[in-house]
Amino acid sequence: MIPRLLTLWENVRSSLWALPLSMMMAACLLAYVALNAKIEIGGDPVWFLYSGTARQAPQFLSNLVTAMITMATLAISITMVVLTLAAQQLGPRLIRNFMSNWQTQASLGLFVATVVYLLLVLRSSYGDGDTVANLAVTVGAALVLVSVTTLLLFVHHLARSIIADNVIERVGEQLDNDIRRLMPEKDVEQSAPPSLDEDAGAAVPLAAGGYVQAIDFGAVVGAAAQAKAMVKIDIRAGQHAVPGSILGRVWPPTAAQGPLTDALQSAVLIGGERTAVQDIEYSIHQLVEVALRALSPGINDPYTAIAALDRLTLSLSLVMTRGAGRSVWNDDDGVVRLVVSLSTFEGVTDAAFNQIRQLSAGMPAVLIRMADNIGQLLRLANDAQRPALEKHLRLVVNAGGRGIADADDRNDLKAAASAARNGKQVAPRNQA
Repeated sequence: MIPRLLTLWENVRSSLWALPLSMMMAACLLAYVALNAKIEIGGDPVWFLYSGTARQAPQFLSNLVTAMITMATLAISITMVVLTLAAQQLGPRLIRNFMSNWQTQASLGLFVATVVYLLLVLRSSYGDGDTVANLAVTVGAALVLVSVTTLLLFVHHLARSIIADNVIERVGEQLDNDIRRLMPEKDVEQSAPPSLDEDAGAAVPLAAGGYVQAIDFGAVVGAAAQAKAMVKIDIRAGQHAVPGSILGRVWPPTAAQGPLTDALQSAVLIGGERTAVQDIEYSIHQLVEVALRALSPGINDPYTAIAALDRLTLSLSLVMTRGAGRSVWNDDDGVVRLVVSLSTFEGVTDAAFNQIRQLSAGMPAVLIRMADNIGQLLRLANDAQRPALEKHLRLVVNAGGRGIADADDRNDLKAAASAARNGKQVAPRNQA
């Protein structure tokens, strides 16, 4: 149930409608309270309340509504332009990060909520009486003033939000949060996975095709305990699978003929896009996409690629301090009921380095920085992590040998790789 709620929350959090809609509902409540509030001011009007007549109030409110609709339209237009530029320069998959920014959502929500509030107050201001809702009109004017100030801050925020370094840092912070959430501390004890005879297990097919967004492990453990069976799930969050592919295997095979199969298939959440609920590589690929866009011939910006590479290295250093995710799940009696496949450290480093290395084979500055960053990680690595990093260091040197035309640049890359292997740090002349 929790993965389903997290997936739903991720979709709501990254939408441009949830927070504005909530603010619109709050505006309706505020309008009701302001219109029905009774303020006794005696013979002297309170200086901050609206002091116009009942005949003047509708015209005043009408002018405010017109101004706010224009302001809201302007803000939405600016937002669409920024999203278009971000999709072109940084990648369309980063649009989700822009949409999930609470400052953008709150600003748009304030503009729309103010329009709704003013419309409700304007509707109630027409009447035959001589009374005027001074408080309601005053609150409307105050909301317009706040909206004008917010518009200035909103434009400033949008201008900064498409700066590559800010985008890289924001995505990197989200990646670090996902690493801390999905990977436990190193001192957390976990059960060792049991030895399984793959041929003896009954294969369970996947009911639907698409991206695996999340898996409800708790539901699988409960269903396996009821069936007195053990399950091994072969797919993991982030993978793309077609209907009928193997979801997992069940021991004993007879348990797969009961309701356990339905429980397994319903526990896997399938969608048309990847999410970060259980997929560490999702945010890694977002940073990689920024680097790949920067390295494309149309943009040719190695500085942005290096910035993305540096942020990836920082996140990988955090991965190296964490333990592996939970791969074995027991029931309440301590019996192993579920074994799952997880991303390995080698898989994480492959996701971070492979595509950037392949596209930057002819760019000495990027390859030299990659070699130096791998060297920094090697100085922190344990015996289990070193082989994956040494493999990528070797691949970087091979890519430079094939793609770098100048001999001095190749020598600089080899020097950086040698220093990385020996635990030293150098500053080659081609390093940006």
